[in-house]
Amino acid sequence: MKVRALDVSGDWTFGAGLQNYSQNLDALEQSISTRLKQWKYNCFFATEDGVDWNNLLDIGTQALLDLDIKRVVLQTGGVLRITDYSSTIDTMSRNVSIQATINTVYGNLAFSEVV
Repeated sequence: MKVRALDVSGDWTFGAGLQNYSQNLDALEQSISTRLKQWKYNCFFATEDGVDWNNLLDIGTQALLDLDIKRVVLQTGGVLRITDYSSTIDTMSRNVSIQATINTVYGNLAFSEVV
């Protein structure tokens, strides 16, 4: 797997040739992160992709949100299984901290993201 690398702001990087691309485990980690930031029903040609942040980021919905996050991760190409998972919802800031160990075709990935 090879994808264009993102900078700290989430924008594509340019100007450094092949160094502007991530490969294998780094590329897969970037793909998972990008897919988790996508809102379900937001893209007209892929309405079922992404997490249903609009309806599931609320008090009492963590179990459903965790299932949706896991679904998105598992549907990412190259992901085999999630071996460990935890999340914490901050309802005041509407952020979710996700920690997971993911078994991939490139090896194990210790994944951590705040969405």
